[in-house]
Amino acid sequence: MKKILDLNFCTLIYSDKDVNREKKLITDAFNYNTNFYKIKIPKFEIQFVYSRNEFDKMWGKKTLSFVSAFARDKKIIIFAHSIFDKSTIWKKEKFSEGLIHEINHLFYRELRNDEYDPLWLSEGLATFLQHHKKRFNYKKKLKIKKEILEESFENMTIDSYQIYTLFVEFLIFKYGEREILNLIKRLKDGEKLNNIFLQKYNKSFDELIKDGNKYQKTA
Repeated sequence: MKKILDLNFCTLIYSDKDVNREKKLITDAFNYNTNFYKIKIPKFEIQFVYSRNEFDKMWGKKTLSFVSAFARDKKIIIFAHSIFDKSTIWKKEKFSEGLIHEINHLFYRELRNDEYDPLWLSEGLATFLQHHKKRFNYKKKLKIKKEILEESFENMTIDSYQIYTLFVEFLIFKYGEREILNLIKRLKDGEKLNNIFLQKYNKSFDELIKDGNKYQKTA
């Protein structure tokens, strides 16, 4: 039987007997994103699911086991903490990271005027915060390529996530959080990505990709 819990900033839909731990994790994930973006977002909904079949129906097609959550409009669907490690490839400790990631998408879209692109920036930034803004232990042979940064959502792989995050991590560590937020705002205003890079970083998209790969080798 579905239950509803009002957390003020969001509504939680669940079936577990007790969600006190999840309530704290959701609140922490929301506050973490709020502190990063420094903006307010409309109230949203989080719904726990309890099987891959239920998840796939809400997604709209069959999903792979590494997919544990998604955000659509103002709603987040995520596997319940109680079965998170049984229905996904991730340990339960990754549940809180999934919350940070998906809530980040809601903040990004609010700042970006309901847009989700560029994909590398929205996914890379969400994963960077999911890693608590720390250097990540990427694959040694990982290489940033423009064609991967510009690929479609349907072609994304786990490696794509790492490449997106690596590039975002490099940009933030090199130029700062304020600049990445300013970049998103300027994209919202309709400016072209390469023009923003040239004006803000004094380098083209291609030059920054080269620098990002140098950063990966020395990190």
